[in-house]
Amino acid sequence: MIRLFFVLLIVIQPFILRSQTKVQKDSLLLDTIRFEDSVYKIKQNKADSLRHFTHDSVLNPVKDPLHHIDNVGFRFIVRELAIDYAPKQHQTDSVREAVNRLLEYVGNDSIRNMVFYLKEYIEERKTEEALREVKKQIELEKVLSYQPDLEVTEEANNQQSWKTEALDELYNYVEHDPVHQWIREISRDSVFLGVRNFMNDSIKFWINNGKQDYKRFWLKKNKRDSIGIWIQNTSDRSVRILVDDDVYQQSVQRSKVRGTRVLLEKKERTDQYKLAKLGKYKRYAQIWKVGATVGVAFNQGHVSDSWSRGGESSMATTSTLDAYANYKNGNHTWDNSLKVKYGLLKSGEDGFRKNEDRIEFNTKYGQKAVKNWYYSAQFNLKTQMVKGYSYPSEGPRELKSDFFAPAYIIASVGMDYKPNKNLSILLSPLSAKYTIVKDTALIDQTAYGIDEDKKVKKEVGSYINLSHKLKFWEDMELTNKLTLYSNYSEKPKNIDVDWELSLTMPINQYLSSKFSTHLISDDDTGSKVQFKENFSIGVSYRF
Repeated sequence: MIRLFFVLLIVIQPFILRSQTKVQKDSLLLDTIRFEDSVYKIKQNKADSLRHFTHDSVLNPVKDPLHHIDNVGFRFIVRELAIDYAPKQHQTDSVREAVNRLLEYVGNDSIRNMVFYLKEYIEERKTEEALREVKKQIELEKVLSYQPDLEVTEEANNQQSWKTEALDELYNYVEHDPVHQWIREISRDSVFLGVRNFMNDSIKFWINNGKQDYKRFWLKKNKRDSIGIWIQNTSDRSVRILVDDDVYQQSVQRSKVRGTRVLLEKKERTDQYKLAKLGKYKRYAQIWKVGATVGVAFNQGHVSDSWSRGGESSMATTSTLDAYANYKNGNHTWDNSLKVKYGLLKSGEDGFRKNEDRIEFNTKYGQKAVKNWYYSAQFNLKTQMVKGYSYPSEGPRELKSDFFAPAYIIASVGMDYKPNKNLSILLSPLSAKYTIVKDTALIDQTAYGIDEDKKVKKEVGSYINLSHKLKFWEDMELTNKLTLYSNYSEKPKNIDVDWELSLTMPINQYLSSKFSTHLISDDDTGSKVQFKENFSIGVSYRF
């Protein structure tokens, strides 16, 4: 019997070995593979069992769905990740969805499915989003692994470390896969656009139908002024150009104006920018407005002795300072201004003589009453800086004025009508006017309406102050200032008039021309009408 068994074994051994050679390397048997029930479910009737398992001794091999991956170790990683990150019903997890998106890419080896994958990649770019999501998770896991304060068991720590390494392997495989790199490149379309400014700075980017990316660029001119623009790649394969908000554009001829600083960019990568997310905006109200204009005008003319038509050489210079500090907060306003002007004139053989000397300080407080009307209180001071002389045809010069000789002070209360920032009309039924000459020993105070034994003249009356600015032809500005005063106690019908009119015409950012007139009518000075006109071209700078 034993001999018969060995003979039978020798006979059937070649057939057993030949059947075993059909099992391919790296193939997986049916009992080690997890299949979906809807595809690989084995029916529970006897006929089907006999048809599928005719030979119980040797199982037929099943083709591995991941056979296109040469790395056997990575196949194991893919299967384990598919189990750990299996989709769950009624649960949304961005990391889980991202991992399954990449696993779908790894396990997809069908040309038809690849075509649909390519179409979806170009239109929605979900794979790129999945790569970024998995990359963030890897970096987060690495950060958490270096925190000693967290109490984590050794088993959980090993499991988490393995999962991080597995995610890193998955990310690197997809990111460096040549097929994925090719898809990423062709999804950019075929238009590569470059923009170059006046200073030869350039920027280049792809125009495609993918995400609406922003690129920041600066347009520059030869005067070194610039403006920021945003170049947007839209989803319809076109380009949209946006200019920075809150930027003031002005020509070179106009003065400089500061704009508002706004956070507009957020750097994603070295070659990609996008607009920063809008946060809560707190409205900022500028309470104080402060500024000043400094100007110097110069005029010179020369006439030689041999000039047949006659004439005299002359030289004149004028310096001006016009400063302001205005406050506005709610219903309260406070306007302050200081004007200083000084000029010298030299004509013929005469030395330099003063032809302009003025100091004027004005402060006005207002509280809103109704609409454009304000309760107002105003203080105005006018005087001069240095001594002033009269030059008779015969005899020495005579001292006529000096600092605070005279000085005019007007204090008034009333209503101020201000419909806009360029017009103000102050109506004061009650105002006090003071005329002061501090040095009566050298200066005749009676020339300014002050009694011989006094240095100050006090008056009570009504007061009107009108101030108006008109801008036209872009840069030209016409300023009109008129003050009217009536003394209740002495000749109320004889109204004191002080009227100034000036026209400013800028030539460029620093050069400007100015034409001004000044008319005064005051009974106290003994002259009915005083008039002065001036035209100058000079340098001015505005702060």
